[in-house]
Amino acid sequence: MVKHILKLVFVVVCVQQSMAQFFGGFQPSDGISGMGGYKYGPAWGSLSGSYDGRRLGPVDVGGGAHVNLPNDGFAGARASVQAGVGGTSSLYGKVNIFDTPTHRLDVQGHHDRFLNRDLKPVGPAINEIGANYKHVGGATAHIGASKVGGGPIQGSLGASVPLVSTPQVRINLGVQGAAGQGMKPQGQIGVVGEIKF
Repeated sequence: MVKHILKLVFVVVCVQQSMAQFFGGFQPSDGISGMGGYKYGPAWGSLSGSYDGRRLGPVDVGGGAHVNLPNDGFAGARASVQAGVGGTSSLYGKVNIFDTPTHRLDVQGHHDRFLNRDLKPVGPAINEIGANYKHVGGATAHIGASKVGGGPIQGSLGASVPLVSTPQVRINLGVQGAAGQGMKPQGQIGVVGEIKF
């Protein structure tokens, strides 16, 4: 038996002089699911849900703001909730510490929380922070740390150094490691190669 599924996607985008945008779409397939939203400057909001022909499914409401910073940095916040259920919220960002013709260092982080049906934080907070370094010669390094609630801090680090770098051949020596309270330190070292024909 051949089953035909009709899939329609309808998207509306309306740009005004003030750079405000409406967006949305729907897809009929064993019911109807759809979403819509509004973006104005760095702020946005959205609403999505579904209907299976008998009842309306959960309705998700989301919103937030995202601001671009100099040198590819950014900062933002977002939240997504289902009425009567709960949801999640996040704060995040990345800033460039220095950017010279030879070196670049970026630091990024985020803070996540679960929300209860009253939209109050519940459960442990999840925090992560890290730094990424790049050298014009191809070397890279990163270090990061994460913490869930009152739990221990878990850390990771890594680096990669080019051994051979030509337009046709690239071979890198890499090292990675992770450690933290209550866990056995882990590490690995390896060589990764790429050949272009």
